[in-house]
Amino acid sequence: MTKARVVIATPSMIDQSRLEETLGQTGRFDVVAQTIDLSATYSKVEELLPDIIIIAEGFARQDEYQCMVSLFRAVETRAVFLIGSHTIDPGNLAQPQGGDFVHSRMSAEELLRVLSSPAPIALSAAIVQKGHRPAALLKGGFQHDKIILIGASTGGIDALTTILRHFPLDCPPTAIVQHTGQNFSETLARLLDRRCAAEVVLAQTGLEMKSGRICLAGGIDGHLRLEHRGALRCAVDHGPATSGHRPSIDELFGSAVPLGNSVVAALLTGMGRDGATGLLRLRQAGATTFGQDEASSVVYGMPRVANEIGAVQRQLSLLEIGRVLL
Repeated sequence: MTKARVVIATPSMIDQSRLEETLGQTGRFDVVAQTIDLSATYSKVEELLPDIIIIAEGFARQDEYQCMVSLFRAVETRAVFLIGSHTIDPGNLAQPQGGDFVHSRMSAEELLRVLSSPAPIALSAAIVQKGHRPAALLKGGFQHDKIILIGASTGGIDALTTILRHFPLDCPPTAIVQHTGQNFSETLARLLDRRCAAEVVLAQTGLEMKSGRICLAGGIDGHLRLEHRGALRCAVDHGPATSGHRPSIDELFGSAVPLGNSVVAALLTGMGRDGATGLLRLRQAGATTFGQDEASSVVYGMPRVANEIGAVQRQLSLLEIGRVLL
């Protein structure tokens, strides 16, 4: 019988040791890695593609856990939460695939029962294999003189993976600001690159905005702006926070105002109002502007404010935005 491959992710060495020993007693599981933080956990799951991850419920309360959820879905890893002896409310957790719970003092029989039960059905999230892209992704029927700008916050990582699946190999130059923790900038870029036919790279000063390239400002310590002297390029400005954020969506959108009707911009799910003012300025300059609708938003904050101030030409569901942007 093939053993299920398990990663244990918890800062508690005691819990790690107990779980590994108990899982070994069942004869059904092989612990392939143990990690103590989210960054290392992401790397191991991405590298080893385990069947199951047992992850400390405290990790699910961190903002960066959005990246983890998207990765679990992409590589079809089932997540099971490891809880302590204190009482928690499971409804407060960002449950990736149903959210089963275990604790380190469970018997081998109890662990086997939980981990062997059928996992709830998760949303499919196909990965685009670089170099093996479907023909449909190789070219798009879009206007090649356009520039696409996207801003997102809470719930945005899943939204971006959904949207970017529509982007072909030769998509228009695209820039994205996603609010996330600074430790997850490279992780987020790798995740989105795996889900997209086009190239997804971290924004840096001097990087050319060109067809087939998606420049990402997520977790970087600076604002992403566009410079349009000659070739269109990225610039990362390490100035103070704007709208409470660095990078700020308002800064990206504002820098593109001189490009006017060459811009197509979308403001996605997120808390607060970052991006709303910048989107209004873009619309006033002749850009085409979209906002994610309430029904498909995890948090209908930023797109709500943008719609209320007249910045949004059309509200669209998440499933519509990727296609319409192109």
